Amino acid sequence: MRAAFCGSFDPPTLGHLDIIERASTLFDELIVLVATNSSKSSMFSMEQRLAWLREACQDLPNVTCKIQKGLIVQACQEHEIHVLVRGIRNEQDCAYEQNMAFMNAYLDPNIETICLFTKPEYDLFSSSNVRELLKYHQNIQPFVPACVFKSLEKERT
Repeated sequence: MRAAFCGSFDPPTLGHLDIIERASTLFDELIVLVATNSSKSSMFSMEQRLAWLREACQDLPNVTCKIQKGLIVQACQEHEIHVLVRGIRNEQDCAYEQNMAFMNAYLDPNIETICLFTKPEYDLFSSSNVRELLKYHQNIQPFVPACVFKSLEKERT
């Protein structure tokens, strides 16, 4: 069975990578889709985020990373995906994901949403927090995959 994990990944965090790794053990194929979040402005290009995800997931043979255009439902239909994987850190995420699952099911009743709870050590990891740390030149190494850290450190020097 094929599933999708969609997000803006601006930038990818260790929390994202944990969900990807765990979901990859549950499905034959996992497609990670880099999407535009219309309610946020991105710090990094979609191509950069895609490159980081591909590097971070290179040891996961059943994971493919792609850029998503349009709604997640349209991407699922295009790739014949019937399961969306989502990560939940807290109550706010739960309410948001419940609403998104309802809307996606309304648009396509063949799509099921499965939520994985974040491991406690990643509860506070968010791309927004990482972007804020970057803005003030703080250390992001504990929050992001090594490839993201190395790339951003290289840009600083």
